[in-house]
Amino acid sequence: MTTKQEKQLATRLQQTTEVAATTFISDQGAKQATASANLDPIVFIFIGLSAVLAFVVLFNLTSINVSERERELATIKVLGFFDKEVTADIVRENVIFTVVGIVLGFGIGKLLTWFIITMASSEQVAFPLIIPASGYMIAAGMTVLFSLIVMGMTHRKLKGIDMIGALKENE
Repeated sequence: MTTKQEKQLATRLQQTTEVAATTFISDQGAKQATASANLDPIVFIFIGLSAVLAFVVLFNLTSINVSERERELATIKVLGFFDKEVTADIVRENVIFTVVGIVLGFGIGKLLTWFIITMASSEQVAFPLIIPASGYMIAAGMTVLFSLIVMGMTHRKLKGIDMIGALKENE
């Protein structure tokens, strides 16, 4: 049925005393699309803030790990281990953090998305909880990218550890 035909039918139905209002599925679909499009800026803000949070958490976990183990890492370097071998020890731990974070993030993220969609829904507009596989892949990819950046920064920091100064420090 075309829009013109819908308007004609609505006019005829409303002229009768038995019909108070008419609504067509095409109208509801257009309203739903408009409501969804209005949420795009909010979604992008959530994505941006989540990305910043993920980077900061990974960076802080790694920085704290390195700071707490500076004497141990300096001892390993004094014993003759190369910078890449020392970094590999920290990288293994970061890979575990990243994988666990991605897996837990999928479940917790779906739960939080359900909560947000439930709160955003109303009697007139309901949003389905549909998260495409590409959404999960992009989130995992961004987390891996942030982890790689943090690992690169950590490698530079580990190369600059003052072995003698770290070993002289009192605990």
